[in-house]
Amino acid sequence: MPDSAIRSAGGTGKLVIVDPYSSGSALARRAKELYGLDSVAVLTSQTLPAALVATYPAEDFVAELRYADVLTTAQAVEALCGGRPDHLICGSEPGVEAYDLLAAHWGMRPNTGPSEARRDKFLMQGRLRDAGARYIPHHLAEDTESAVAWCARSGLAEYVVKPVKSFATDGVFFCSSLDEVRAACEKLFGRNDLAGELITEVLVQERLVGPEFVVDSVSLDGSAFVVNMFRYTKETVDGNPVYRAMSSVDVGDHPDIVAYVEHVLAALGIENGPAHSELILTEDGPVLIETGARMHGGLGPRLVEESSSHSMIDLTLASRVAPVEFERRTRVRPSLRRGVVECFLSAPAGGVVAANRVRESCRELESYLFDTCEQAPGDLIEKTTDLITSYGRVVLAHADPVALARDMDYVLDLDRRGALIEVLPGT
Repeated sequence: MPDSAIRSAGGTGKLVIVDPYSSGSALARRAKELYGLDSVAVLTSQTLPAALVATYPAEDFVAELRYADVLTTAQAVEALCGGRPDHLICGSEPGVEAYDLLAAHWGMRPNTGPSEARRDKFLMQGRLRDAGARYIPHHLAEDTESAVAWCARSGLAEYVVKPVKSFATDGVFFCSSLDEVRAACEKLFGRNDLAGELITEVLVQERLVGPEFVVDSVSLDGSAFVVNMFRYTKETVDGNPVYRAMSSVDVGDHPDIVAYVEHVLAALGIENGPAHSELILTEDGPVLIETGARMHGGLGPRLVEESSSHSMIDLTLASRVAPVEFERRTRVRPSLRRGVVECFLSAPAGGVVAANRVRESCRELESYLFDTCEQAPGDLIEKTTDLITSYGRVVLAHADPVALARDMDYVLDLDRRGALIEVLPGT
């Protein structure tokens, strides 16, 4: 254990955060600001992508330890904290199951039902079916031939093939033929997913048609509060869905989606804490792609801060730390103060950065808020095939939707033309 892991866990209270990566990296510092809590990090995997690991702010924690099993880990946490910790939160997707085990062990407002169904997308769709909620026709395949045979029998026009525990669009393939299904399976079976687990099963589903939304919610004792919505724009690159933009949507515009997500959360047993649900709005109504029992990843919560009347981060903390405060804040329904758009930048090929023109090209836009593109000449970037390999973001914010849409189109056009970053073939 590193020296930083054995610092004194002093303070007025102890908060344990399981896998504080991505957007979960903001929780410890905010918990200190709002509630004076010291935080302990529980890290569940040593095989996460470097880009995800780099988001962990070790300096915000008084201690850290590696997850072993629920009893060993609980004892280690209690030794650090001088007893049972005061509060517990899941920081990111890889930690969902470990978090569930610890919450149940300590009796800290645990979620109900099988924890595996909150990560395994095959089990997740089955829970929806059993609860009478709209779900996607699907099949669990343990080998390529099983996947191809199901697709051949299904009569569907298009398919989605992905690992059962996929996140950040890792390993997701859109297929329009049996040959493409076969090729996708051959790329997946035998490799590791983003959390470092060997892929031995894949989920095959119908590819749904319709606009895609993401819905963020926080629950307390079975009562869900939908905080915000975004609409995704995606493109397909070599059969993989690649994010291009995420635009804010007023929650009040889609009561049908709110009602459906509440049904989904109940079916999955997500009764406490945050959830991040992605769905397609089909002609028959919303249908879930997947739900994560954690906050929206990446910049999502920060975009909510910039646009909404409510804070995703603060409500997540309140649901676990200050339930009376949570109930007070959620008496008022959320509304948009201004629109935001996150533009996802995409590299058509990997290589060496020759020039980065993102900031100089975008900062004078009327709606420019910030960007995350710090690449310098000589840096290496990967070809964009999923969310993790997007080389950066440009975030726009404006009260005028016309100005916002105009600037979004401008940024994405520059990116498609290769005008924002110049990349030379790697050596």
